[in-house]
Amino acid sequence: MKKIALLISIPFIAIIAALLVLVLLVNPNDFKPLIKEQVEAQTGRQLSIDGDIEWRFFPSIGFSIGKTALSNPKGFATSDLVKFDNAILDLNVRPLFHHEINIGLVTLDGASFTLHTLKDGSTNLDSLTPKKAEVGPEASVSEEVNVAANTSEHSQPSTSINDWKITLEGIALTNAEVLIQDDRAGSKTKLNDINLSLSQFSPGEWARLTFDVKGDLGQQKISLAGKTDLNIATTLDAASLKQTEFMASYSDAVNKFDDITFTIDQFSFGEWANIKLIAKGKANELMVNSDSSFAVNVPNTLDLIRIKSFKSTNNVKGKGLPNEDVTAVIGFDSSFDLSKSLLKVEKLTLSAVDTDFTGKASVELKDIPKVHFSLRSPNIDVDALLATLPKGDTQVADGKVKTGTSNSTSKPVKEVEPDLSALKTLDVAGIIIIDKFKANNAKMQNVESVFSINRGVFKLSKFYSDLYSGAIDMTATLDARKPTPSYAIKQAIKGVKVAPLLIDVMGESLIEGTGNITLNISGQSLKPTALKQNLKGKASINFADGAVNGVNIPLLIRTTYAKIKGEKVKGSEEAEKTDFSALSADFYLAKGNATTKNIKMVSPLLRIHGEGSAHYINETANMLIKTSIVGSLKGQGGKDINDLKDVTIPIRITGPWIKPKYKLEFDDVMQQKAKKEIDRGIEKLEEKYGDKIKDEKVKEAANKLLKGLFN
Repeated sequence: MKKIALLISIPFIAIIAALLVLVLLVNPNDFKPLIKEQVEAQTGRQLSIDGDIEWRFFPSIGFSIGKTALSNPKGFATSDLVKFDNAILDLNVRPLFHHEINIGLVTLDGASFTLHTLKDGSTNLDSLTPKKAEVGPEASVSEEVNVAANTSEHSQPSTSINDWKITLEGIALTNAEVLIQDDRAGSKTKLNDINLSLSQFSPGEWARLTFDVKGDLGQQKISLAGKTDLNIATTLDAASLKQTEFMASYSDAVNKFDDITFTIDQFSFGEWANIKLIAKGKANELMVNSDSSFAVNVPNTLDLIRIKSFKSTNNVKGKGLPNEDVTAVIGFDSSFDLSKSLLKVEKLTLSAVDTDFTGKASVELKDIPKVHFSLRSPNIDVDALLATLPKGDTQVADGKVKTGTSNSTSKPVKEVEPDLSALKTLDVAGIIIIDKFKANNAKMQNVESVFSINRGVFKLSKFYSDLYSGAIDMTATLDARKPTPSYAIKQAIKGVKVAPLLIDVMGESLIEGTGNITLNISGQSLKPTALKQNLKGKASINFADGAVNGVNIPLLIRTTYAKIKGEKVKGSEEAEKTDFSALSADFYLAKGNATTKNIKMVSPLLRIHGEGSAHYINETANMLIKTSIVGSLKGQGGKDINDLKDVTIPIRITGPWIKPKYKLEFDDVMQQKAKKEIDRGIEKLEEKYGDKIKDEKVKEAANKLLKGLFN
């Protein structure tokens, strides 16, 4: 039994003896000068190690290093670039006897790192280069000899570690912090409570990495924690991840996201990786719930990154949204060519508030990113969308609408040009096609819009739509490169049924018929008042087979004429409309007025010529319409008013556009009528008395009589 016990105890005695030899013969503090010397030679910075390097025997063999710091040059935010409170290295004993330092785990506690950029662009990393010894003239003579000697001696430093081989298997960081300060941008970011653990560090084997960190970006607060299995290979293109999960939170003055999760099932270069991103929180009083997933492929060459089956479902709840609850879904496949800096998006789908889009897009990264896209939607109903928005905060009391504004007299708001500076930073070209479109109750079909924004210039090169049995075709430009923007619009409406359009938009139709309208206008300034004042150009209308609603000119003539003659006016069931076979006019726009001198309307009963102006700032009209009767107008009792034939009847139109007033100026009519009656009377006298009636005195007396009747 004694022999057996002795045999069993021999390994333990050998281990104890080895430990005694290690402690007695190897002093770790002997390495301090070597470490300081090598660090200063490689970085040009001072390395300070406070305290001794001590052996540790529990829970494993190793040694610890006390407070250590690598200095910063003067003038930076902190005195040290890197420092730590304590470093612990776990060692395997047996490799020491073979001049191998096998470090099982390195633990750094209280580590701190500072990256500081000064206003001149220099950083505290710039001088991290090996020191070069100054070489004098006498040294240059023996340069070749020294080089040869160094080559033969493998350039060993003055203090060597006798060719010890060092390997590292794991790292653990606790209570670390990072300070990133940029004086040029005026930014300061502090990451603290950094903890990191890497289970092992062996090429070709899976290692478990966990970490957590908190950040202070001024008003923004962040936290991040993660875990993953990674395979660290000898070359980066063979690195792999699996079971990866990152969890984060973010908050600032108005936003707070406590639940952000990012997961990757596995990742290897050249293979598809499945990724999920979930975020829940509050953004500007809106509750957000976002769920995204996609697959990504990154090749070893890092030249073409591809994403497929991207789908993101985003639900937002809060006041100010349609129905206070909106869900938007976006999906696409994409690729990014790093050599061309070109991003392509295919199979793009967008869906929100009963509105769907499909299309594609591309982005070429330049000084100003160049964006091209095309979108198509089967149906967009703007009215339905607006109907879901919350109504304004109004109250009705005593038949009056009250709002939250004060009754006190407020100063007029100063008009300013809208800020269009963002257009100068865009290079965008797009096509939007909408099969059915509805806005303000107006219905369009087959809408196609082609436009571009290039460094401050917006061009609508095509806008086409089918519109109420007709079509609209328009082009436009907006130049925002100068402080006061300018614009130009050309529009043609052809064959449109005007009445259904106006009824849908306004609830009533002031005019009927098939309309053709051309518009060619331009102007400067987008201030509300200046926009109207500076507007200039021409608008032409041409309507066929229609009617002007709101006034029955034949009825107006008959009833007014009957009143003048003293006849009793009976009620009429005739519609308040004036039929026409053709109506046309040219309007010239300038200084807030649209003037015309060629209003023409033709009907079986009437011929109308008119002129006047429409003030499009106040939206009022002042028109004089001259009407001639060419047909038979039956008056009260069925009698024809043939005695008004060939008499020009002026009608004055005044008042607001929405509800204009029509006034028949019959004084002029009666003068014309009386003159015609006198002329007919003179003709009869001529027939009876011959040349005697042609005497000038007789004519002069007749004229005086005519003037006396109306003065």
